[in-house]
Amino acid sequence: MKFLRPIWVALRAAVLATAVFWVGLIIVDKSGWHAPLGATEPLLFFVVFFLGMLMVGKG
Repeated sequence: MKFLRPIWVALRAAVLATAVFWVGLIIVDKSGWHAPLGATEPLLFFVVFFLGMLMVGKG
């Protein structure tokens, strides 16, 4: 079942990234900060995506 390992890793990463995105969105909403032109959610998505890409690195 080694061929399923990459799918399992990708699924775990997607679930973790989704959880981080929603927690970050809740924190931003409770703080009252909003990006101009309604770009809060895309900006937060970009930050989570960028940090995730930095964490992957060159393994």
